[in-house]
Amino acid sequence: MRADRLVSLALLLQARGRMSARALAGELEVSVRTVYRDIAALNAAGVPVVAEPGPGGGCRLIEGYRFPLRGLSADEAEALLLLGVPAAVAELGLADALAAAHRKVSTRAGLGPGGPGGAGGPGGPGGPAGPGTSLVHLDMPRWFHGTEPVPHLRTLAEGVRLGRALLLGYRRDGAPQVSPSQGGAGGGGDPRPAREVGPLGLVNKAGTWYLIATRLAPGTHEAGREHSAGREQGAAREHGAARESGAGGEQGADRESRGGRGDPVVFRVGRVTSARLLAGPVARPAGFDLAAFWARWSADFVTSRTQVEVRVRATAAALAIFPYVFGDAGRRAAAAAGPAGADGRREATLTFEEERVAAHRLAGFGGAVVVTAPAVVRAELIATARDLLAQYGEGPGPLS
Repeated sequence: MRADRLVSLALLLQARGRMSARALAGELEVSVRTVYRDIAALNAAGVPVVAEPGPGGGCRLIEGYRFPLRGLSADEAEALLLLGVPAAVAELGLADALAAAHRKVSTRAGLGPGGPGGAGGPGGPGGPAGPGTSLVHLDMPRWFHGTEPVPHLRTLAEGVRLGRALLLGYRRDGAPQVSPSQGGAGGGGDPRPAREVGPLGLVNKAGTWYLIATRLAPGTHEAGREHSAGREQGAAREHGAARESGAGGEQGADRESRGGRGDPVVFRVGRVTSARLLAGPVARPAGFDLAAFWARWSADFVTSRTQVEVRVRATAAALAIFPYVFGDAGRRAAAAAGPAGADGRREATLTFEEERVAAHRLAGFGGAVVVTAPAVVRAELIATARDLLAQYGEGPGPLS
């Protein structure tokens, strides 16, 4: 319908600023001539759209104009209100703003004060949900994994929202974690200087936050205000929850930066030790799409990780708990295990990041899992067994 297209055109200009008529036509799947007719219709309806010809021109809303949400249908409003992600929104510092937005969207669309769960929606009188109740809740962190302190997330989110450069202190994976007062220029014990980046977006992967940004030349932007964490936050970082094994961090992101300065790179937000908002806007790469970039980067990261294949012969009891110990990889290994031999064991293949990690994780199975290859993992297991015997072989004794 044309009315829906007019609303979409106005919202596109409000969200993205200046756009060419050709770009608008591509987004709306119409001709350029139709775009200009729609702009004329919006102007006639009181929506001030300016079309400027020539290089550097384009279509835009006049400065300071905000398009109202009266054009939302009830179904569109319910779609906006359906999902509940309070933890992620609260970490971004937008919990109060989201609650206010829900109230406004509900009122504008005639859904009642509670959105889908309000008096005007399916959760009204006689409905399944109470006022203000989200009908779908996303609990993003994985089972049995603690949350990672992210004291600088709000500053990063502000940089993303405003399109402003950031000065980051960053701790690489494995770097010592000390208080900022003991650290180098980047804070957190990293002796390297802080780096200037142009933020492009934030990604929450299974409860862990990542910043996607471009590297900038040092001194490109004048320093603005600094976001600093207090002693309590520093202590929380020092005693932070366990990190994912090899998930993200700048080590993986460095592969993205080899094409030159300005290419997107990935920073794990939990390893950001300081964040300062800088003055001046940052230009986004033309055509950059956050979701598409993350999908490509994630696939590349997974396939590029060093993996060691370990062949084992495991009892039925051991195979049954592979999924609990090794997650989805253990589930797949157990499902692909070969037929049982005369001793009841089945052959399976597991993958690990390195041989020592494999030995440490398999040692807990004792004799229920026998490693057949590679030899280096067998040697590590034998060394581990000897260490255990040296500690406990003579029976209980005084703790040293």
